[in-house]
Amino acid sequence: MLDAAEQLFFERGFAAVSLSDIAQAAGVTKPIAYRHFKTKDGAYLACARRAQADFAQALVQRADPTQAVREQFAAAADLFYELLETHPERWELIYGSAAVLPAESRDELSALRLGNIETTYALITKDHPDIPKLFAEGLSHAMSGAAERLGHWWRSRPDLDRQHMVDIHVEIFYAAVAPYLDSR
Repeated sequence: MLDAAEQLFFERGFAAVSLSDIAQAAGVTKPIAYRHFKTKDGAYLACARRAQADFAQALVQRADPTQAVREQFAAAADLFYELLETHPERWELIYGSAAVLPAESRDELSALRLGNIETTYALITKDHPDIPKLFAEGLSHAMSGAAERLGHWWRSRPDLDRQHMVDIHVEIFYAAVAPYLDSR
């Protein structure tokens, strides 16, 4: 059902999807969809939770503390843009406009985004325990926000390939953090 819901939200947008639509697309009855998700917001958030958890798990798996800082940034950026390139619907669930969601659901979506920031913070401080904690916290937020905006920009620039985006991403952050991270 999550796959069907994800696809419908991506194709039609949140406002144009109902739980009945999700049930039909998933080949189940409406009562099953209602029992599983309770509300359309619940279906949207379940899709977003799965997308965020999959991304966080992949980020942790791809992290390699034996690599130089620039290569670590490149690997993380490549994963982010790979998600956007191969699963734009999943990226849109997390980073698309949440304005159509009720306040409570927007808060939960914000918490999911914060989960990505916390994963980034954990990776930075694990591999670089001497980095100032406040700097690492700010860096994690800055990286997340900038990556989100760069992702939106890339969606409007089909002339740029993924490697261009990774290179831009790395250059932006490497210059700011190299003095803190390369001193290991």
